Amino acid sequence: MTAALDRWLDDFGATLDPIYSRARHVKGPRKEKSTPTAPKSRATGPATRESRRATLERIARKSPEVMVKITGGGRNMRQIKAHMDYISRNGEIDVEDEQGLIYQGKKDVRHVRDAWRDGGHTIPYEGEDGPREAFNIMLSMPAGTDKRAIKDAARAFASEHFDGYQYAFAGHDDKDHFHIHLTVKAVGLDGQRLNPRKGDLHRWRVTFAEQLRERGVDANASPRKARGVVRKAERQALRAITERNGKSKVLRKHRAEAIQEARGRGEHLNPAQDRISAVRVLTLKGYGEVAKILSKGDAADRELALQIVGLVKTFQQLNTAHQSRVKAIRDILSTTQQSRVEAIRETLSSRGHIDGSRNEGRA
Repeated sequence: MTAALDRWLDDFGATLDPIYSRARHVKGPRKEKSTPTAPKSRATGPATRESRRATLERIARKSPEVMVKITGGGRNMRQIKAHMDYISRNGEIDVEDEQGLIYQGKKDVRHVRDAWRDGGHTIPYEGEDGPREAFNIMLSMPAGTDKRAIKDAARAFASEHFDGYQYAFAGHDDKDHFHIHLTVKAVGLDGQRLNPRKGDLHRWRVTFAEQLRERGVDANASPRKARGVVRKAERQALRAITERNGKSKVLRKHRAEAIQEARGRGEHLNPAQDRISAVRVLTLKGYGEVAKILSKGDAADRELALQIVGLVKTFQQLNTAHQSRVKAIRDILSTTQQSRVEAIRETLSSRGHIDGSRNEGRA
């Protein structure tokens, strides 16, 4: 591997994945909060050069991407119990805790709830103004992935990142893919409160992917921009509001910005647009540079260079959610304006102001 390629791999994170490749650790906790979650082993420091290349190879061959996200969390025991009932399907699905104990049936699930209640940190039974007392996390892979491997990887993931915390998890197979629901008590046995941030979420994905690979499953945890994906998945909360025909402040703000731009009154109301475009330019430039370097290497390097070129060719045209909203509104405005013009023309024509004037001219 050439020195030039080494340098590019060192900058791989700066272009595509700063949290993973660089020693850009999660910032320290605020004074009023205790230490946030921190990876305990493989995910602690900057990635090694070998692991960065392996990540690049998985991106190039389009390995399945893991999904790890926080879906919510209870602020009181009533909400926590409701979520435990949900993940256990009211006792119909086995639930496993941090000690590896299996709970079956409604009565057993109640024992898990009681263990949380008596676990050294008092959780209010009701009330929603306090801090989050539990974090609900979902872990999944695309359809067709071995279910046992997913569950075993999730168990190892939870043990690695939530040692000293009470948690429970269960597997659901009611959608098009098997997934794990993991709920973690926010305050550990030592009184430390979880405070997960963006860097933690990324490292959780990395760990879950590593655990899957150790079980023979091809899995990757790369950033969307490295794969040419622009749009984030819609947040579950926003989707729920939309399904209830409600309104979200975020959605209203985005729509207002799009309307302003569509009418030509605010081209820079969405600064994220410029950032996304700049990142795409850097991504394409970076892939071009590494492909050029690899093309001068051995057979394996040249093969990887061809895969990278093929990957870039699959990148879809840059089209952000903001751009789509602006285009949709412009189409509506254009259609409305055209309809008005046609209505006016029809009115004038019916009154003889168009065809009649033409006939008079000809006469």
